[in-house]
Amino acid sequence: MNLLEIKDCTMRFGGLTCVDKLNSYVGENELVGMIGPNGAGKTTVFNIITGVYNPTEGDVTFTGTSVVPFKPYEVAALGISRTFQNIRLFSGMSVRDNIRVSFVKNLRTGYFKSILQFKSFVSEEKEIDKRTDELLEIFGLLKAGDEYARSLPYGEQRKVEIVRALATSPKLLLLDEPAAGMNPTEKVELMSLIKMVKEKFNISILLIEHDMKVVMGVCERILVLDYGKKIAEGRPEEIKNDPKVIEAYLGETH
Repeated sequence: MNLLEIKDCTMRFGGLTCVDKLNSYVGENELVGMIGPNGAGKTTVFNIITGVYNPTEGDVTFTGTSVVPFKPYEVAALGISRTFQNIRLFSGMSVRDNIRVSFVKNLRTGYFKSILQFKSFVSEEKEIDKRTDELLEIFGLLKAGDEYARSLPYGEQRKVEIVRALATSPKLLLLDEPAAGMNPTEKVELMSLIKMVKEKFNISILLIEHDMKVVMGVCERILVLDYGKKIAEGRPEEIKNDPKVIEAYLGETH
């Protein structure tokens, strides 16, 4: 059984069809890329998967369970986490606190016990601090833990956003254009980071990205959308030589 399955998904907004009868999947510990021109429906697919939109038609299942009726926080609780094209860190909070907020969904101590500082609350807080610092250390961010998130370089902010998503302990991580705004050096570092995340955390990744060097360099399989329709799906070497993909996205010079 695949981890994620998209089954005949269609998304219409009035008379506009943004996603048209899409079928695809993400397997266990698989790194899949989703590419296509602007307006192809890629982020709409992410929003369907994460419960922001309910598809007009079709279904999305995760570990065999339909997520279509679920709210975003319920989808997150199942094990799907995401980042956004535009960085959405809490800029006025420290790096450490940006990570800590992701542990809220796993809290066992209620409001009353937290107010009265029960032993269970104190113990849980210590565990969250420990796990936060472990994540920050893995990603080389421990020394920046007390800095405001907004004070970090752009590439480091992207890294914090990925760490925050991982703090929810997802089985599937959705990355929406993580290389956007990065310089060439940061993109090379990002590629290594994505590969490390997949292997170290043993998770699946679905990646939207316009930078073809990043996509071709890290993805095991690539899904190509054009005007909401799937026009190709396969290994990177198959995709870059597909006439439909070249015409719609890569350009004749490729």
